[in-house]
Amino acid sequence: MSTSARTQARVGAGYALAAVAVWGFIPLLYEVLREVPPAQVLAHRVLWSLTIVMVLCMAQDRARMLLLHLADRRALLLLAVTALLIASNWLGFIFAVNRGQVLQSSLGYFISPLFSVLLGIVLLRERLNWPQTAAVALAIAGVVNHTIAFGDWPWIALWLASSFALYSYLRKIAHPASLEGLAIELLWLAPFAGGYLLLIGAEGAFGMAEPVLSGALILAGVTTALPLVWFTAGARRMRLATIGILQFISPSIQFVLAVTYFGEAFAAADFITFGCIWAAVALYVWPRTAALRAA
Repeated sequence: MSTSARTQARVGAGYALAAVAVWGFIPLLYEVLREVPPAQVLAHRVLWSLTIVMVLCMAQDRARMLLLHLADRRALLLLAVTALLIASNWLGFIFAVNRGQVLQSSLGYFISPLFSVLLGIVLLRERLNWPQTAAVALAIAGVVNHTIAFGDWPWIALWLASSFALYSYLRKIAHPASLEGLAIELLWLAPFAGGYLLLIGAEGAFGMAEPVLSGALILAGVTTALPLVWFTAGARRMRLATIGILQFISPSIQFVLAVTYFGEAFAAADFITFGCIWAAVALYVWPRTAALRAA
């Protein structure tokens, strides 16, 4: 690797690590908003994210590209579906933190890449190699163990994993780049978010009277838009194998926060569930680390 390539890789790693760190520690922000209804938090997240994204589009001279994509009917319809999926994922995460279920949020984002593997089988008829097959089997075993031990499905984790896996799949099909695509998704969601805030009255129009809560609602938008831009900038400078490994940093941070800071119970059954998931993640990551060593 040349010196310039190494420099680019280091810069990319810095961007990507900054993004996954924000995504990992973001439950701390949403804990501040626990007394605000999840739907209201989601509405503010959409509107403030749209504000940030539009400013970024203008600053990076990408408004023309955005207008071209807005004229593409197929892209608009596809991004309407992805908008619903990402809004569902955001709502699920807000709901998880609101209910003190950060552990399930962590579990959901751990198994999301494995859901993507399942989508490849179902939608693209892809064939799995043995590490992928074993990883999917272990993930299923972890979910079944949780269901048997606690008497219910880890539905928040499954909600987050399935919505994000479907979102990722459809966004790969859509043509717009990440920033313009996110802008269009937010434009689809903005009328519903604005209408909801107007419906609930003056208290919801900006948030709450308390400055801390109002600031946290604005930060919900900032921490949605900026990490995506950083992660995209990092992905352009790094190997795909490295990106595949980095995606597990965020749920790892969330897991540590859930057990330590939030004090969520971690029973023996949870240890078995997460043991299965961690083993599945190791099998998923292993071919990528081998590819990096070969490179």
